[in-house]
Amino acid sequence: MAHRHCVISLSDWSSTLQQFEQRYGTFSDALVISHSTLPLTHVSQINFNTLKRQLGNSYSAVLLDLSKGINITALSIVAGTIRGGGVLALHLGEDWLIKADQELDRYLPWPLNSQDTTSVYKTIFWQALNQDSSPFQIEWPDSIQPLTYNTKCLTPEQEYFVDSVFLHPTTCHFLLAPRGRGKSFALAELIARAQSRGIKSACTASSKLNMTSLLDHYQDLTEVPLPFKAPDALLNDSEKYDLLVIDEAASLPLPVLESLIEKAESIVFSSTDYGYEGSGKGFAIRFQRLLENRKVSVLKHHFTHPIRWGVNDPLENWLAQLLFKEYQTNELSQAQPSQLCREDWLSYPTILDQAFSLLVNAHYQTSPENKRWMVDDPSVKTYCLYHEKRLIGVALVSVEGNLPNELSQAVMEGTRRPRGHLLPQSLLAHEGISEAAQYTYWRISRIAIASGYQRQGFGRRLLQLIEQDALENKAHFIATSFAATADVINFWRDYGLITVRLGTGKDQASGAYSLMMVKGLTPAMKSISQDWSNLFKKDWLDTLTLSLRELSPELILSINATFPMGENPHILKPSSKDVSDLAYFCNHHRPFDAIRPALLRYCLFLMSQHYLVPEQLNDRLLLGCAIGQNSDKDASKLGFSGKKEFYQQLKVAVSSHLSP
Repeated sequence: MAHRHCVISLSDWSSTLQQFEQRYGTFSDALVISHSTLPLTHVSQINFNTLKRQLGNSYSAVLLDLSKGINITALSIVAGTIRGGGVLALHLGEDWLIKADQELDRYLPWPLNSQDTTSVYKTIFWQALNQDSSPFQIEWPDSIQPLTYNTKCLTPEQEYFVDSVFLHPTTCHFLLAPRGRGKSFALAELIARAQSRGIKSACTASSKLNMTSLLDHYQDLTEVPLPFKAPDALLNDSEKYDLLVIDEAASLPLPVLESLIEKAESIVFSSTDYGYEGSGKGFAIRFQRLLENRKVSVLKHHFTHPIRWGVNDPLENWLAQLLFKEYQTNELSQAQPSQLCREDWLSYPTILDQAFSLLVNAHYQTSPENKRWMVDDPSVKTYCLYHEKRLIGVALVSVEGNLPNELSQAVMEGTRRPRGHLLPQSLLAHEGISEAAQYTYWRISRIAIASGYQRQGFGRRLLQLIEQDALENKAHFIATSFAATADVINFWRDYGLITVRLGTGKDQASGAYSLMMVKGLTPAMKSISQDWSNLFKKDWLDTLTLSLRELSPELILSINATFPMGENPHILKPSSKDVSDLAYFCNHHRPFDAIRPALLRYCLFLMSQHYLVPEQLNDRLLLGCAIGQNSDKDASKLGFSGKKEFYQQLKVAVSSHLSP
């Protein structure tokens, strides 16, 4: 199949449009994408806001207007829609490199803007367009011959995948592939064949818009609607299926995917290896680890052969080099800078690719946009750690805070929400800590260690490097904000950070609550951070029983363990009657329902004294029962043979804390 043509237009916009319409206006599927409405007669046009609706569509010719600035997401989407033999034209316009990049505003914290800040990434992008291996040319091809691919029969890769799913009907299947490999058609064929064999099937995705291609293929095959159900509808309904297909699974939160495992005997998790919506690679690594921990059988499938364009397509190769390069374990760095920011990256392109690849592998839903952010945001410092000349660790630090009084007051009142400055803004707006804005925070937004070097102390060494630099720059705190899981909380707690805030809503990407932790860098700042943590701790246990009962006992105890030790007069010591009631439950026949209030009060007291720890299964059982999260109905799920064994173990757990 033919390769795709790529054009850069540096002329004015009207000349570019004229060229495009004259050459490709006869194609019914020519498309122009621009910020402005245009008087076009021969080609279709859309704006950037509706671009995601084009997923799954194919075009012979596309003109993408980047004259106002680089839109990485738009470029990634469009590149996946051009047919083999078709053309992608990028309009940059005159003096593009020296003009302000209006897209840059999305990456800059207050008070910076694109008019007074230059884009370093723009130079990197320009160099990539003009390098020897670039497929982009100034000359427009006189004619193009876009090819249509055969959708009537499966490729050998697709056929093997469909057969494997039927051969292993009680297995989780992972289907990962770059764009243009025919995942949607293979999934449509799989569901259609399953339905024809009487196999009860359903499919889901974060949005039906992400499934346009699959929907169309399925209707072509069957002439009936696709058996689609939204994820929340699947989880809220008691029905179970023989086969469940989850398309673009990386766009769903991990807890949702984990819950969906219970809905079918066989499940297919399909995702794009790399793409506009984030990296499926980070999703695959984390979710496969979760399935392995649950002893779930997994089969992995990968489509490599493109069907929309030719093998070794220059546009696909160029975009992969720019945005999606793999981490190279044997890449040696002769120069080993420990900290890079903005213009520094121009001298270290290989380290940029390696650092971003590490972040892709470590973090769920890392997107191509994040690569530009780490280069262009002046408040972001990237710290690098090397071992035997190999880059093995990377951390991104956002410098925040030091906000003026007037702005701080507006944030407190909820009338202003400036870009960036996540941690001080949250302490102001949600925790009501009026002095929070006056301090400087070095917030570690992402950290990654290469897989072969984890749990060997390299993460701590990277944090020590950051802390030393923060001290020398007279920062007041190092801090972090992340989707709360027990293992990540323990990592930060071991380095001395304490909790100052827990979000009240779940993060859309991770499905977890956001936790903020800080560490004062001087004795005075340590004292202030402990005061903030104690303020949060005072309300923490009440909030737990009011609105956070869905947190797992392990997560609750992990968060609780981050609070500084000390008396909490807000929590009363257990009364002698509570202790007596609990003793009668443990040693005699007092019913569980009769002692639940006493058990809750006793557990809250034990937590306030750090007597319950996340590592102890009995402590997690005790807390789960106290807050109503666990009951004898969950005996089997918790690994007990029945109610009797459940209550026996609960009595052991209570007795262990009643004993002197």
